[in-house]
Amino acid sequence: MSVSSKGKRKINVCNKNYLWNIALDDDSAYYTLNIVSDDKYLIISCPLQVKTEYVISKGRIFQGKETNGCWNRYFLPFHIPEIITPKFVEQLIVWSTQNTGAIKVNWNGGEHGIPI
Repeated sequence: MSVSSKGKRKINVCNKNYLWNIALDDDSAYYTLNIVSDDKYLIISCPLQVKTEYVISKGRIFQGKETNGCWNRYFLPFHIPEIITPKFVEQLIVWSTQNTGAIKVNWNGGEHGIPI
């Protein structure tokens, strides 16, 4: 089953297609940047304008490793700009797919201190 592209922007990073959008989170007062790969292996959300900047991995793979199927939160080692651009989306995708050593954080942003 493919991902609906309605209301989403397309981006190609390293010859792989992704869809992204910014939407109000249903469970909080924050807007969230959502990114999903065509094959749904990478699904990440990035809450915007939060005190501790982090991403939520919801897909099957993150930084080249299989996930446990649960939502996992990781400290973001770079700043989220006020205006989200395709360049930032690409940076986030590259970090989520090609880098290693992400540090897990609790649901409220507190560090576990466990690099993956």
